[in-house]
Amino acid sequence: MIVCQLAFSAIFPSGWPRFAVFWRKLLPMDSLNASQVDPRFAARVARIQEARAKPVPAAPKKRELPTYSLSLVAAFLIGIFVVFAARYARFHLTGTLPGAAADASNTLVMDFGMAFLAGFVLRQVFNFKRPEHIGAKSFGMGLGAFTMHMPVHLSPGLFSILFSEAWVNQVLRVTEATKPGLF
Repeated sequence: MIVCQLAFSAIFPSGWPRFAVFWRKLLPMDSLNASQVDPRFAARVARIQEARAKPVPAAPKKRELPTYSLSLVAAFLIGIFVVFAARYARFHLTGTLPGAAADASNTLVMDFGMAFLAGFVLRQVFNFKRPEHIGAKSFGMGLGAFTMHMPVHLSPGLFSILFSEAWVNQVLRVTEATKPGLF
């Protein structure tokens, strides 16, 4: 290192050029500067210690537990609802029947896109910001996507009012009542 310092001093007698400042910082402190502490370093250490001293958020209190549990159930049900709403909107906007071979992957992507958008809006409305709420909502969306055809098999009359006779007949034709699946 001393050789490097001597070489720089011989090449640049008037001082360190701007591009060499970085390399100067990499060189060890000499005996004259060893007792001086950079004030930026001391400030950074203080900021790190201050950040470590902040308390960790506590778990929900016992008196909040029923409300907290109900909020998880609500997030799960909202996840199921947004899939239903997305399929309802897609059918009434585009008029395509489920299970059409030409655009099955496109409709699935469109369903999930609209469901995530509706879920994001409802997350803001109901203040579901904790990770467990987002997980419950996502689990509800996945369950709703794979099992929405089962209520159609149980109650085709109600779904024919909401969607159409052709839509219900198509769902009944392409899905089985007891097996999960996407349509």
